[in-house]
Amino acid sequence: MKRICALLLCGALLIPQVSAAAAGSWPSWAEEALSWGREASISQEFLSEPEETVTRGMAAQLLYEAAGKPAVSGECPFTDVSGDNADAVTWAAEQGYLTGVGDGKYEPARSVTRQEFAAILWRRAGSPGTAVQGLDQFRDAGAVGEWARTPVLWAMQAGIMAGRGQDQLAPTGTITVAEALAMLERAHGLPDVAQLRADLEALTAAHRPVGSQGEADAVQYLKGRFEAMGYTVTLQPYTDSQGRSGSNVIAVKEASSADADILVLSAHHDSVPTAYGANDNASGAAALLYAAEALKDVDTDTELRFISFTDEENGKNGSRAYTAALTEEEKGQMIGAIQFDMLGGLGSDGTLVCTMGGEANWVSDLLQEKDPELARDAETASDHASLQLAGVPSVLLMQDGQGYLYHSAADTADQLNPYAIAGAAETAVAAAAEICSPETGSYRALAREQGEGYTYRQTRQNVIYFSSSRADTEAYIGAAGELADTWEISGEGWTDVYESYRYSMRWFDGDTPMNTYYQYRNGFLERIEIRPEETGCTAEQVQTLIEAMYGAPTSREDGQISWADPVYSKYITLSSDEQGCLVTVSSYSVGITNVLASYPVRGGQASITDPEDALVWDYLCSILPLEARQKIAQFNLFTDGTSNILAYTSPVQVDGVSDNTRFSISIDYYDVYDENGEKRDWSKLTYTILHEYGHVLLEDETQVDLTKGTGTHDPATFIEGSFRKGFYDTFWSALGDTGVGDYEANPTHYVSRYGANYFHEDIADTFAVFVLGGQPQGDTVAEEKLRFFWADPDMAALRAAIRQNLGLDWPEGDSPLR
Repeated sequence: MKRICALLLCGALLIPQVSAAAAGSWPSWAEEALSWGREASISQEFLSEPEETVTRGMAAQLLYEAAGKPAVSGECPFTDVSGDNADAVTWAAEQGYLTGVGDGKYEPARSVTRQEFAAILWRRAGSPGTAVQGLDQFRDAGAVGEWARTPVLWAMQAGIMAGRGQDQLAPTGTITVAEALAMLERAHGLPDVAQLRADLEALTAAHRPVGSQGEADAVQYLKGRFEAMGYTVTLQPYTDSQGRSGSNVIAVKEASSADADILVLSAHHDSVPTAYGANDNASGAAALLYAAEALKDVDTDTELRFISFTDEENGKNGSRAYTAALTEEEKGQMIGAIQFDMLGGLGSDGTLVCTMGGEANWVSDLLQEKDPELARDAETASDHASLQLAGVPSVLLMQDGQGYLYHSAADTADQLNPYAIAGAAETAVAAAAEICSPETGSYRALAREQGEGYTYRQTRQNVIYFSSSRADTEAYIGAAGELADTWEISGEGWTDVYESYRYSMRWFDGDTPMNTYYQYRNGFLERIEIRPEETGCTAEQVQTLIEAMYGAPTSREDGQISWADPVYSKYITLSSDEQGCLVTVSSYSVGITNVLASYPVRGGQASITDPEDALVWDYLCSILPLEARQKIAQFNLFTDGTSNILAYTSPVQVDGVSDNTRFSISIDYYDVYDENGEKRDWSKLTYTILHEYGHVLLEDETQVDLTKGTGTHDPATFIEGSFRKGFYDTFWSALGDTGVGDYEANPTHYVSRYGANYFHEDIADTFAVFVLGGQPQGDTVAEEKLRFFWADPDMAALRAAIRQNLGLDWPEGDSPLR
């Protein structure tokens, strides 16, 4: 396996400053490069002087030797190059890797900087385009020359270039032989991502929700690609409850025996209606094709199934239909499944291997053996859950973090890192190749041990979405319940219909599954009842488990013992009734008025001594320029529990009167940190900060006149000629109070599903996507909304300033590469 996956999955590999060790002492971090240099016949004069500064002449010689010293027929075009170095410089110039400095000169003795060497390797790779991501961790990213931006971005994303220290890229620093050889060795081992890029572009040509022409086109594209590789391809038709149709694409590489083990590699090709779905999930489908190409000629005694599922976005329905159609014989042959979903997205940080409950299985163990940098996590929200609940040990390979453009109109192919996608695919290929080898024993017995009887593990950290529909609830947990009871409660003029569905789940980190009854009122989840004794667990055992997780009870009264979990919005009660031991789980929320800390802000600055609170404020300041923070008068940390309201913004109240020259911004502490004070996904925090600032920017006194109307959301208050009024008149004036109904008919009118709720959310969401995404290329109404922002010079300037702070852009100006 190429080393690209290990480099990418660990993030930026840090190259320490070269120490004052004796000449010839090769640094330990570059030992693989030294071994490669010996195999590539790099001359001893390089290998014996790892700390020597690389010159332009030496750079040409390194590239020439790495290429095997090809014959050179032409004359050297430079008058200041002679001797043994002439062939190397001539060849490098002919290839277009290096150029002169003018007047027929090359200056072979001039030192090479790190960004210059990155540009040399970039040209050597064919000058590929790249997404603007990957430099936000470096404080000196602004020192990258304008001419070197794309090469440095490419080198960072490909895992070729690394930092010097925790936050220093040192682009203008000179480069040593050891560093140069390490970069050259990594560049030599890069995968070819040209076809992967082409797959991404083809798959993201249109939105692909189930039932759409875009989904049908994606199916035909995938079918054609698999058939061209020589696989046997079938389409499994699927129709949802609303009559929308799609297809699962199944490509098979058969084994010699009909009773062979079966390994599944999968992705989903549908998208949400608002998005081109590059990250979610053309990235996974492209990784699947990449893996299929790599494995098409492998000698195997294991049947390989490459499956691209439809309708994952509405509850993993395509994969659930697939597993429902499997025979018991097929399920018995299936030894494992690897799902690709959301890879290489803007704002994400490396790759994870996830199981439903976060516990290891043999597939995750093998993948982590192939790439030790893969961290393991828990995730249910992809098609691996359907296969796992069908008894197949399954994992998900996905990026670490939701990313900036999740489910938005700006989720386009040009925002992805193709090397991260290829890296995840190559890890899976390495594992699959070992499984397929006739010399590898069968995993069937282990797979049955880990897969059969698997039950969903409800951890403390799993959010329970009370008030969600049964379809959404079952989509989240990945399981379909069995109707256990139904009843009605009526009053004068009303009737409530209750349904109880039974699921088997493990609770409170216990090993024994418990019968769990989700009670839905008029189709929406109201509460959960657990009956431990039905599966042999006593009340005493359950209490011990709950106390181990939550500590001492919150209250004891009337035969009930209760625990409140404000972090994950659960209220747990242990009691008994005529049926025996009963555990009830219901919603617990303290509401947005639960302010944990409040800080005044003056001149865009706040004095905060609490380190965790300060880190959130400092992060906000690192995104928003000082000028943009002038109307923020108060910063609050509150909580209503995880995954409810992430943040909110409002004008300051003075004697009960709103003052929209000053605003408070409130961020939910437990959406930023977990219960142990560890950071959660801060790519979501980035988006949230920009969305909330969008409210400040577009609801202040230049946009809204509070002497009229009833508040900042009332169109009567919108100032004539303001940006807000123009946006409203162009896109919202015919909709009324909400766009929810319009969204159902016209989802591509909105940059996100959330924005369709209200005008003020739509304009704030559009601002966030405008800042984080690229310039729109399509013709949807959502993209017209983004162009509305692009057309305003002040908005464009603000975007550039914020993106510079995020490491997504640089200040203008610098000299061109010579």
